[in-house]
Amino acid sequence: MEKNKMAVVPLKKLFLKMGLPMIISMVLHDLYNVIDSIFITNMGSDGVIANQALTLAFPIQLLIIAIGVETGVGINALLSRHLGEKKFEAADTTANTGLFLAICSYILFAILGLTIVRPFFSMQSDIAEVVNYGEEYLTVILLCGFGIFGEITNERLLQATGRTVYSMITQGTGAVLNIILDPIMIFGYCGMPALGVKGAAIGT
Repeated sequence: MEKNKMAVVPLKKLFLKMGLPMIISMVLHDLYNVIDSIFITNMGSDGVIANQALTLAFPIQLLIIAIGVETGVGINALLSRHLGEKKFEAADTTANTGLFLAICSYILFAILGLTIVRPFFSMQSDIAEVVNYGEEYLTVILLCGFGIFGEITNERLLQATGRTVYSMITQGTGAVLNIILDPIMIFGYCGMPALGVKGAAIGT
């Protein structure tokens, strides 16, 4: 039953055991920018302007998630098939290829983080503070994008082997850490310097 759960486990039980953790993981992916926005709005008079910058940055964050998930779903499907056919060498190759694609995706977005961030915000707003806050936030997000690409890829590898609960735990741990780190980094608690918007990005 453990080796072939998709074939023998009742549908309702299978959904609760495998499907529900995947749904929760996807919801948690979208919470990072929302959590950042909640804390950023408490920055006083700068909070509203900074929140505008985060709103403009959100589509790029969604694009990162979309590309990571798109690649991960393909890896997931192919890896599951190879494992079902007991083609373990092919499964290893698929997993390695997935990790390689995650690295390539990160490098691409890191280059974008070093080149187009300021023009991206300047095209959408003529308010200097919004552009500055947006550049601070999104540059950190893109340069540290190896975290999200690595997490999504490894999450899909876990899901392909039926370990969806573990992927939910890793995603949930990241969300909880973000909630803890955001106020510390933004407002300078626990002896940390107050980094504002950049602190929100570092926490994320």
